[in-house]
Amino acid sequence: MTHTLSVLVENRPGALARVSNMFARRGFNIESLAVGPTERANVSRITLRVDCAQESIEQIEQQMH
Repeated sequence: MTHTLSVLVENRPGALARVSNMFARRGFNIESLAVGPTERANVSRITLRVDCAQESIEQIEQQMH
């Protein structure tokens, strides 16, 4: 099943790498990825699509928090 996630992260070097590495360690392929600014200068939004089971995405969401 394909899931679309939107994640707010601090606008700091390495933030994208930390998020994408969580998927890579589990062997999930990121189908699409976009990063952009938000209305807050120190916060960026990462939007990604990944194909994985619902249980897996729930585990990743908990780990991101």
